[in-house]
Amino acid sequence: MKRAAILTVTFIFILLPSCQDEVICTQDLVAKANAGFYVRDASGQRDTLVGSFIFYSVLRPDSMLYDASSGIHRIRFPLPQSPAEYTAFVMENGSLADTIIIHHSTRLELVSFSCGFAAVHDLERLEYGNRIIDTISIANPLVDLTDDENLKIYIRPAVADTAG
Repeated sequence: MKRAAILTVTFIFILLPSCQDEVICTQDLVAKANAGFYVRDASGQRDTLVGSFIFYSVLRPDSMLYDASSGIHRIRFPLPQSPAEYTAFVMENGSLADTIIIHHSTRLELVSFSCGFAAVHDLERLEYGNRIIDTISIANPLVDLTDDENLKIYIRPAVADTAG
């Protein structure tokens, strides 16, 4: 009898956690790069607006990530979930266009037991055109699920809204 009671108690402790409500993951598990637009002038650097802005992936030109006729000062865009070595994007402003190539490494990172894993990226280096873009600097190389600014895109003053 004592043995049956011990087995019953053990069985309850084993099954009890599995009877609890399952936590549903509501978190977006796509890591997105955050980029701000800046301009340099005589007083230093400041954030700026870019008008007539179109932004899309080279691999999916039919899927625009941004199409803004009014000014935009910050963008968020996903990097691939696969272990690609680089990703290319096109940035258009009126009749001008630049391609941005982001070289990165991808790895999986545990978000939580209910959500699973997310692909995060380490930015390694950049290549870009120079019709719209003056320079791009990597502010934070880790692209994860946070809203931290990863890239600072310095726009040529003739393209940017240079109003103080």
